[in-house]
Amino acid sequence: MKTNNLFNSKTISLVLLMTVAVAISCKKSNNSIPPTEQNSNTDLTKAEQTAIAKAGFSTNQVVKKDGGYLVEGDIFLTPADLQIQQDFVASLSTDGPKTEQYRTTNIVGSLPRVLKIKVDAGASQTVFTNATTEAIKRYNDQGLKLSLKLLSSTSTETADIVINGADLGKTSSGATILGQSAGFPKNGNPASPIKLSNVVYNKDYNNNNLLATVVAHEIGHAIGFRHTDYADRNYSCGFSLNSNEKAGDVGAIYIPGTPKGGEPGSFMLACSDGSNRPFTKSDIIALKAIYPVK
Repeated sequence: MKTNNLFNSKTISLVLLMTVAVAISCKKSNNSIPPTEQNSNTDLTKAEQTAIAKAGFSTNQVVKKDGGYLVEGDIFLTPADLQIQQDFVASLSTDGPKTEQYRTTNIVGSLPRVLKIKVDAGASQTVFTNATTEAIKRYNDQGLKLSLKLLSSTSTETADIVINGADLGKTSSGATILGQSAGFPKNGNPASPIKLSNVVYNKDYNNNNLLATVVAHEIGHAIGFRHTDYADRNYSCGFSLNSNEKAGDVGAIYIPGTPKGGEPGSFMLACSDGSNRPFTKSDIIALKAIYPVK
């Protein structure tokens, strides 16, 4: 989620790879050098490999589980998801890789609207609530037709987005999973829930602004944002997670007015070195392009 390389032991890779109606996660690298793609999974049939590739995803390190496929280490796809993505890829005309703000094909509707967010995080309740309060302020300070409201832990109102804590475990490559989002908006409503690691972000965690950036990033996905460097993660991660993405541009629509050369510090960059990232000038342009000012 940040520019430059991640080639040191303290860096954090928040890889929040989104797709329609699939679970996505962010990862913390346990290695001094970012993980690279390994050989293709030999358990896949040729037809399965072709289906995954046509959907715009890497066929490397695929794990078959629960009637579907875990691709790129942190995206779960059912066969139906693959078909949806294949159809979308086939409908696109591509202009090559870019680094700029993107949105998905689905956004939150019925504007103006106030989205209600509730934190239910057990022992991490205070830590998550403080970070979510800051993330919400960053959005509401823009005066958009889409605003956010934090419900109290005892509220009986129905939340549009719930933020939970969980031990999300590790990926097959040994990276710690920091967060997981439910996908893109559906039927005009935001994706829910958002899950954050209550192992990493436990009751003693004290970097509120950094966690607020993670929460804002996850909310960004829940309301329809892709990564700023969706088409080429070399820009923020220092390595490419999936060469197929550059060719496919799966579910990513360029937001006019945002830089085509990339922008350091965007809250929607794929990778982070652990720094706080409030909205940049171009982030604000992107937000206002999708959700105009009141």
